[in-house]
Amino acid sequence: MPDYPLPANHLGVEHLAVLDFVCLSTTLSLPAPTQVPVTLEADNRTGGWRIRSMFGMLGWLTVQEAADFPDLERLRAAGMTASTTAEVYLDEVAVNLGLAPWHIARNDQPDNTVLLAGGVPAAVDTSMTSDVQQSQIEELGTASVFVEFHHIGDDIVITVDDAVFGLLGPAADYELLVQLLAQTPLAARAYIAEGLVAVDLPADPQQLFVASVPKLNSDTDATVFPASLPTTGELADELLSFDPTEYLEPPHATKNKSQRFFQTPKFDNQPATEAFEALFRTEQTDNDKDGEEYN
Repeated sequence: MPDYPLPANHLGVEHLAVLDFVCLSTTLSLPAPTQVPVTLEADNRTGGWRIRSMFGMLGWLTVQEAADFPDLERLRAAGMTASTTAEVYLDEVAVNLGLAPWHIARNDQPDNTVLLAGGVPAAVDTSMTSDVQQSQIEELGTASVFVEFHHIGDDIVITVDDAVFGLLGPAADYELLVQLLAQTPLAARAYIAEGLVAVDLPADPQQLFVASVPKLNSDTDATVFPASLPTTGELADELLSFDPTEYLEPPHATKNKSQRFFQTPKFDNQPATEAFEALFRTEQTDNDKDGEEYN
């Protein structure tokens, strides 16, 4: 049965779900507190999920609790398990499930890429691409997607499926990323909220990569951002084999830094989204300083 690894954190912050039903015969036999790898196995009889560790069953995520994580049903429908970690303390078990809109990506990890670990957020400038409209990003709401990195000229550009998604920044600011891209194609998780985008980059230089994620959407041809190109029957096949680098015109952002983000979104009080908000608040603070220096 294929296994879907959930992200260890979102932008450096973990989100734990405390189980209502715990298997005490297992938890009381473990040293406390401890963190253990666990697998979520679909319990089709109850509609919930069994939380299994190498030491035995730790507990159950009931159908009522699972309702807070609707995207888990995509894994059930695909016949997959999910892997993550759990914190065990005597009669309490907290499973690292992440935030419901972010823990399972809307698309598949790009083929033949190595997946970067997360922990450090980096803002993405989506103003420089004509492949993806701002309205399309906003329509996604709160979501996560897999993106791929490309070193183009002096910049690092990211794509989603076959669409140029945005500009990460000057290659000089991401020397390690440039070195890695020279050896292998790289992918990462990007998080979206209120039309803003941040990509999750490794926090620990000693742990740059995580396990690749198997295809979840292989049964559909749908992409996150449908292309506006004509279908195969309407356009010559050779014109459909396009290179994302050809869509980067010009190679730098076409808007002033202060105009790259349309509005300051309203965020909830979740720690990860607070970090997400702070990332863009810092961006605005830098803009204010630039304005003061100019004046």
